[in-house]
Amino acid sequence: MTPQEAEGPAQPSVKALIIGDSDDPHVQAVLEQLPARGTVVVDAATLPEVLQVLGLGRCLLIDRAGRPVDLTGASPAARGWIRRLAPAGWDAGPRLGSHAAARLASRMTLLAALLRDASISWLCNVDSLFAAENKIVQYKAARAAGIRVPETLVSAGTAELTAAFGERFIVKPLGPGNFTDDQGNNRIVHTQVVTADDLAGADLLGAPFLAQQLLTAQAHLRVVTVREHAWTAELDANGLPLDWRQAASAHHSFTQSPDWPTVERQALRLAKTLGTGFSCQDWIVDSDGPAFIDLNPGGQWLFLPDSLTQPVAEHLAQWLRGN
Repeated sequence: MTPQEAEGPAQPSVKALIIGDSDDPHVQAVLEQLPARGTVVVDAATLPEVLQVLGLGRCLLIDRAGRPVDLTGASPAARGWIRRLAPAGWDAGPRLGSHAAARLASRMTLLAALLRDASISWLCNVDSLFAAENKIVQYKAARAAGIRVPETLVSAGTAELTAAFGERFIVKPLGPGNFTDDQGNNRIVHTQVVTADDLAGADLLGAPFLAQQLLTAQAHLRVVTVREHAWTAELDANGLPLDWRQAASAHHSFTQSPDWPTVERQALRLAKTLGTGFSCQDWIVDSDGPAFIDLNPGGQWLFLPDSLTQPVAEHLAQWLRGN
């Protein structure tokens, strides 16, 4: 027996953990630059196939090469990136309180234990991620950092809203921006302009919405940050609806722009404040300049120009490799 055999299988030089779906194009873009040995991809759906042991001092999972890798207590520390906890619709269907719902909740509890493993270095830990997804938390952090944000309110009545914003203002979901209706159809709730009359009789806190002052966009910015790096893509707002996502052509019309260094510095400062090592941020440029609109700590960037998407994936992979 050789000394190496006596010590057991050689440990991989890279220990990277991606929480997400291996079929997700964003995950795939990063995986292309990582070795199969030592790289683990897992989410709530695939947890039973990937997780072997999770104890108080051990976390044994199956890597992309089909071999076991121990991530807990690794030296150097394993690094993790949370893209998505579960595929879209994974938990749809089970009745609240049913046996199926209990099974899914138990699996999420086990995944949460893995996500809070202190020996894994997370690009954005799960608690910071959940906090950063809350728009009110985002706006408060941005304002505290001296970043311009639209005036924003959640209110039970329209009088407060018209007093703050005037006759016309916008509403957007505070929680999920999509849902499945009773017929099984996927619905997206877009940002829209309303008046107090439009909301007459509505229960504004039944499913709370954010109300915001209306900004007339001249351009939309998508800023992507990875640790200390930032990239900006710009979209001309002329002829687009208020929510540019409603225009199919807009998804392919962003161009990379070097014209917003101040916005990039502010975006990096906000991401650091919220503890998100990665973020996709939406900004609006109106006649008064740029204003922060939204931050997604697990957002999409592959619809942006290739000159931007490639370095984003490279920097994510470099960090996961420990570079």
